[in-house]
Amino acid sequence: MYACPLKTQNLISLPVIALVALSYISTSAPAQSILQSADGFTLLGNTALTSTGPTIISGGNVGLWPTATSSITGFNATDGGQAVITPPGGIIDTGPVTQQAMTDLMNVASKLDLMPSNQNLSGLDLGNMTLFPGVYTFDATAAQVASTTLTLDAQGRNGAYWVFQISTTLTTGANANVMVSNLGTNLGSDDGVYWDVGAAINIGADNLMAGNYLAGTSITIDSSIGPNSIANGRLLAQAAINLDSDNIISNGGPGGNSWDSGLMYNNLGNIVPVPEPAAFLWLAPLGAFGLVFWRRRGRGVAPGMIRVICCAV
Repeated sequence: MYACPLKTQNLISLPVIALVALSYISTSAPAQSILQSADGFTLLGNTALTSTGPTIISGGNVGLWPTATSSITGFNATDGGQAVITPPGGIIDTGPVTQQAMTDLMNVASKLDLMPSNQNLSGLDLGNMTLFPGVYTFDATAAQVASTTLTLDAQGRNGAYWVFQISTTLTTGANANVMVSNLGTNLGSDDGVYWDVGAAINIGADNLMAGNYLAGTSITIDSSIGPNSIANGRLLAQAAINLDSDNIISNGGPGGNSWDSGLMYNNLGNIVPVPEPAAFLWLAPLGAFGLVFWRRRGRGVAPGMIRVICCAV
């Protein structure tokens, strides 16, 4: 019969586990939105920003880069137009602030392009779909027909996110809605919705929008979204933004959410999901144990080390 000699090995320091657990818990939340300084804008354009009706902008600023501020037209603050921006938001003059915001917009768009896709929806209409959190790709155009609802089902998760990688254009018909449902215990305050569109975004009349709309060229919203509806999100375009009588509220989501959470930059500068703290909470009690017994010494064991018995073969 083979006799298994027993050996002891000191494998890991409990205080080290404590530090790992505590550092993870304290840094698991992203320092800022992946939109970076563009997060401060409800409307950000490149060539022009025009409203032809009584548009209301809330939750953030309005600005252009590199075109001069004089290309913002139809706003009370610029030319006495009907569109208004509710405080504390305002028009940011073309300059270093809008330049940085446009740089950050272009950066986040390029990084969202690189996220691994969970499902390719090319050729399918978004109307009446129910989509769980993840990354969805369209190799060409994406569309939602009139009078339909796209449901984004968070499955009761906190930090849920949806990314739509659309190679060319996004077009919706009249009365097309986006609804976020089945929120987690944080009630959607840490969720994110990102429409990463390579060319133009064209939104039909009376739409109920949700998310951050990033366009490689222009964004156009047709007619009025409706006095009792909310377009919760941002319009961020690398060309012109054209509005009619619209209500754009960047922080109008649950708990004041502006759909800019759920994702973060890792140390390589890539966009990744925000880790769920619950996955690491088991380290905390073990680490605490290590801290309590930091000064305890076992026979032949260094302070704060775990003794593991193993069999040498």
